[in-house]
Amino acid sequence: MFNLKKNQQGLAAIEMTLVIPILLLLFFATAEFSRLLYQYNALTKVTRDASRYLASFPTQTANAEKLLKFGDLTSETEILPNLAAEATDFDIDIAGEFTTVTVIYYWQPIFWSRLPSFVSDTSFDLSFPLVTSYTMRRLQ
Repeated sequence: MFNLKKNQQGLAAIEMTLVIPILLLLFFATAEFSRLLYQYNALTKVTRDASRYLASFPTQTANAEKLLKFGDLTSETEILPNLAAEATDFDIDIAGEFTTVTVIYYWQPIFWSRLPSFVSDTSFDLSFPLVTSYTMRRLQ
């Protein structure tokens, strides 16, 4: 008879090397998706705040843009990474009795910004735009 315990040596290490990459991929994908949802919610909040501000003070678009970028009129810290960059589009439309604020923010993942292509020299960009818009009736 052969010793069953002796034949099982190292099997746990092999199983771990097969399972760990899958678990790490799931962990990092969940972390990126959670970060995406957080940033979208923060972007929606500052868009709503700027639209409310413009509903009360329609001529102060510079302060509304500061609210969009920094989340506060007195702060100098960006609410999201690269939100004050030139690539972010802010559209403030004050027409008639409505005020509409639209923000296009280009989201960048932390772990992989580009996905390599294994069959050619090109790689795939993993960033994409988060678009949020908010419309309010003017108060004045």
